[in-house]
Amino acid sequence: MTPQQDPASQPRWPTTLVILLLLAAFCGGLLIINATAENVPGRRVADGLVADTPGATFQPATLPHWNCCSTEPLIFRTTLDAQTANARDPALLVVSAHDNARLYVDGVLVGGEGPSTGDPTNWSRRPRLIRIPPPLAHAGAVLDIEVQRSVGFGHLRPVYLGEYDALYPSYVALRVLRADMHVATGVIAAFVAAFCFAAASLLGARGLMYSLGGLAASWALQVIGLSPSDPPWNGAVANGIYFVGYLGTSIFLLWFFIEWTSVFSERNDLRHRLGWLTAPWPRKARRALGLSAIGAMVAGAALIAVTIYLNPPIGSQEVDRACGFLGLAVIAFCLVRVVSYYRRNGFRDPFEASAFIFVLIAAVVDIIMVRFFFIYGVSLGAAVMFFPLALLLSLAARARGVFEAATATAEKLNVLVEKREREILVNMEEIRRNERAAMLLEERSRIMRDMHDGIGGQLLGLILQARSRKLSDDALVSGLEQSLDDLRLVVDSLEQGEGSLTGALGAFRARIEPRCEAAGVTLDWQIEDVGATPNIGPDKTLQIYRVLLEACTNALKHGAPTRIGVVLRRDGDSIEIALADDGGGFVQQTAAIGRGLTNMRTRAQQIGAELAVASGDTGTRIALTLAA
Repeated sequence: MTPQQDPASQPRWPTTLVILLLLAAFCGGLLIINATAENVPGRRVADGLVADTPGATFQPATLPHWNCCSTEPLIFRTTLDAQTANARDPALLVVSAHDNARLYVDGVLVGGEGPSTGDPTNWSRRPRLIRIPPPLAHAGAVLDIEVQRSVGFGHLRPVYLGEYDALYPSYVALRVLRADMHVATGVIAAFVAAFCFAAASLLGARGLMYSLGGLAASWALQVIGLSPSDPPWNGAVANGIYFVGYLGTSIFLLWFFIEWTSVFSERNDLRHRLGWLTAPWPRKARRALGLSAIGAMVAGAALIAVTIYLNPPIGSQEVDRACGFLGLAVIAFCLVRVVSYYRRNGFRDPFEASAFIFVLIAAVVDIIMVRFFFIYGVSLGAAVMFFPLALLLSLAARARGVFEAATATAEKLNVLVEKREREILVNMEEIRRNERAAMLLEERSRIMRDMHDGIGGQLLGLILQARSRKLSDDALVSGLEQSLDDLRLVVDSLEQGEGSLTGALGAFRARIEPRCEAAGVTLDWQIEDVGATPNIGPDKTLQIYRVLLEACTNALKHGAPTRIGVVLRRDGDSIEIALADDGGGFVQQTAAIGRGLTNMRTRAQQIGAELAVASGDTGTRIALTLAA
């Protein structure tokens, strides 16, 4: 099943075409340089005499010549022809010699690098252009090219004789191909390794970044093993560094391509046949692979060190051969995975695909040329320079795709959030309207009940008594006053609303204070600020008014007090409202028969309050206790 393509994964053909053209131009330039280097103007010398050890008899031989794996000097002998001897500035171009090359003319040392005995240095990748002094340049002069040997595929390749200025361009081209470009790829690899290790925790996909960093670091290690011409370590150590780097390049290349073809692909089952070769690996398997790669590096480095230490020449040659076959196997595996990956997912990024395939094919070509045809390859150098660029552009394109997808998702979420906010505001407004309507309806119902049960009942009783002519004028006036007081209480309770009980009792004081003054009773008002009382609404306030009014009326009628005190205080979550007088009191058993105390208890029960009544010779105290 092919994953659905997102906009960032659509083929970017213009950019791909431009970069591929640049790559083709770069590779074409290298091929031109290589052709120029191989087309050396002058006499090509491939046949001569060879002595494999000092003092040995010279035998006819044809270059390239190799004889693994002695470190004794190899001497190739030829003669100077008349054309070269008569040149203005005769010179000898050594295309490749492993490892050192020294030129003797008629037994006189005229040039070269490195020692002739002892541990060889590392000049294998550098050409040498050696001038032949005019006094020694004559037809038939014996030229001895002494090469100190180490591990390698060709200890001496064909040499060229001719004019120094004519040989110089080929010398420069060979130096770029064999040495300078290799150093450049090592520097690039070092920067890529540093970037990957530093950015792994920031960019995610740690396995991918660590494998790429290990691959780049291993390549840089190869460069360190090959490039220094006269390092502080000996040749065996240089070989070991190179082989460890080569081993790491193979191992981390395998890990990297498994990571790349798994992270950016659909998850498939590894259990089917050849699934480990073509299918994406799950995260757990890739983590195990990473740990195994590190373990293999450590074990391989130890094995290489032991093999070279026991017998540097033979051991180095054996390790070199094993690494070559390992590299071919790993690249074949990676090539199969890459082809399977792009067949499965489609060539959504042709630049990335061409980069990977180009690198792998270049590596295969160079390994075959080096290991089996003993010819230096130039394809891998170009591929290594191109490979990091391809990866960075591919990762940048993927990051841009993720950013654009995240931006689009964020915009969609913002639109949805705004839509939901508008819906919530509309719903909340509707809820508030419904709540207000319900509150108004409830309040109307309560007022109607109060008017019907209180004022309505009182007025109806007065009307019936008046019709039956059983009501005196004083009783009629008293009944009307009670009805008017009840109406005022209802109005006062509505004005109180939900808030401060202190303010509500202030309205009640305005109602009873004139009565107390008319009766010659002092009103003692002890009101604390009990704060907001949201649980005491208009309905509860009305019942509190009626209890206090009933208590005050009874005190004025029956107790003959000189002082009436009203107290309001808070005790934790409770509110206490009390009315006390200093009158004669009453007997509760007798008073319980009357309607006044019974009404007070009923009203207290309706609002969930506790009513406490205490009466004696010193007066009466009636207290309401309810939740704030």
